[in-house]
Amino acid sequence: MIYTLTLNPALDYDIYLNKTEIGELNLSKEVNFRAGGKGINVSIMLKNLGEDSIALGYTSGFTGEFIKKSLDEMNISNNFIDIEGITRINVKINDMEGETEIAGISPRISEEDVNKLVEFVKTLNVDDILILAGSIPSSIRGDIYKELSMKTQAKVILDTRGDKLNDNVYQNILIKPNIKELEDVFNVTLDNDKLVYEYAKKFIDKGIVNVLVSMGSKGAILVKRGRYFKANIPNGKYINSIGAGDSMVAGFAYAHVNNYSDIEKLRLAIACGSATAYSYGIGNKEMIDNLIKDIKVEEIIV
Repeated sequence: MIYTLTLNPALDYDIYLNKTEIGELNLSKEVNFRAGGKGINVSIMLKNLGEDSIALGYTSGFTGEFIKKSLDEMNISNNFIDIEGITRINVKINDMEGETEIAGISPRISEEDVNKLVEFVKTLNVDDILILAGSIPSSIRGDIYKELSMKTQAKVILDTRGDKLNDNVYQNILIKPNIKELEDVFNVTLDNDKLVYEYAKKFIDKGIVNVLVSMGSKGAILVKRGRYFKANIPNGKYINSIGAGDSMVAGFAYAHVNNYSDIEKLRLAIACGSATAYSYGIGNKEMIDNLIKDIKVEEIIV
């Protein structure tokens, strides 16, 4: 079974405008409410691909109830730990000039609630996959993902950013930084594929099996020991980036459990991410099937 963990879920409120006028009344042309959070996005994409998962994490208040109800309506199993407070609301404003995001404040998670999660992941077995995705709330120790990885028998995928990525890697089957996050970890500029490989390889040397680096319109690179795979992004009308990286993780996880080759893992991951970038929500299977036809992969032996 695939389990997705979202420590910091949110009710996502997406607003689409022609132009944002600061200090003025702005009229929306479209809005979208949805259950948000990186692990939740992964579970939704897995469902669209036909793969079941169980969503884990913390929820609270009326927004937490919205998230659980939304997943129930999508027939996505969930096992959230209820805590005090109100699950945050994130606002994302999309207009012709780009995207502006306002992140809400997370409720406090107690040590007792953290221990409940730790005890649960200890019950997972070697055939399970645990996907640790998203930011870590300030009320939880910063290396919680590493602790969970060390205490479970499941294979672990990690998708977090910055110092939290560096602090939490532990024998993961996949990590998925984007190019900016990889640059920030090492305080470098990565302006060619060989450099991306060289710095991603530093994680391979720490025991990570796969490093998937998304590079926006320049495509994506899957790094393994001694080689890497480079793929293009298929053409489409960009709508927003919400959940695109999470969808890539879902595509890779689906391909992994179904024993795809490395090339096909990368193709599906990119198709899933692109489908979401070209949609108002998480991309659907029909779009994925169409986009994957235009994705070409080159293998480079180093």
